[in-house]
Amino acid sequence: MAKSASPDQIFRKRVRREVTERGLTSFMNDTRWRELQSTVRSELPFCPPYQLKMLAWTRPHPETFEEDVWYLGDWSDECLQPFAGIEWMRVRPRYTVARRRPADTGIEDCSEAFEAMLARLHIPARVDGGSYWIYGYAAGSPF
Repeated sequence: MAKSASPDQIFRKRVRREVTERGLTSFMNDTRWRELQSTVRSELPFCPPYQLKMLAWTRPHPETFEEDVWYLGDWSDECLQPFAGIEWMRVRPRYTVARRRPADTGIEDCSEAFEAMLARLHIPARVDGGSYWIYGYAAGSPF
């Protein structure tokens, strides 16, 4: 009797098919995503908000992410895994906060720490308009 494929095997087969059909190149793997996730959660002063595009999705979530947001990012396994399905992640390492005094900027920003962390972990990212684009897969070189 033939052994049936596990859900993980089926998922990975779908990912390989999508990558092949679209001519994508892999830039990250599970180990690198896990290291990024762990380091963000343990070393940054807050978990930055992000926009995520999975290979299986036609649109990223959230759909709009052009301006600073008021919420933090959920860097838990439930929101990011399976890592093999992440096409790209757009991180804005800043968010708006309620002003305590009129002189307050209303922005919490850890961009410098985030950029230093990416460099230390050797994770390639494209910076554009205050956002850091981290590619799991891309056609050609996005950097």
